Amino acid sequence: MSRTVDNHGIGALYATFSIHKTGEAYDLDESHVGDAVALSGSNEIGHGSDGAQLLGRLEYVADGLATVQIQGVVRFALSGGKTAPGVGHGVVVDGAGGVYQAPAVAGGAGDPAGGNIARGTTLAVIGSSMCDVLL
Repeated sequence: MSRTVDNHGIGALYATFSIHKTGEAYDLDESHVGDAVALSGSNEIGHGSDGAQLLGRLEYVADGLATVQIQGVVRFALSGGKTAPGVGHGVVVDGAGGVYQAPAVAGGAGDPAGGNIARGTTLAVIGSSMCDVLL
């Protein structure tokens, strides 16, 4: 009998957030379920800007509210054209629903004010398109 390792969803914790609006339109809808998201304001989410700190994975969207997995093992799309994370590395969002390896903290000063932007621990990299991250 052979088994594959599949940790997706283990230890999941979910939270509800408002969805950021641009004008009168919400920035996220059902087509974005599965995307990496970031905080955009107080209890508000969006895709974030390129290099922003990851909050979690968008799981559900309805009426301007979103459910986000903020803890546990999640699977994200890797950002094309960016450095894929290595196993054990943290990630950041690409601003379009994917993630990539968090940049090194510049200089010998350590983490910037407010802490390092890297989030999670990459458990597996699946080909060139997906990765599993423990949040």
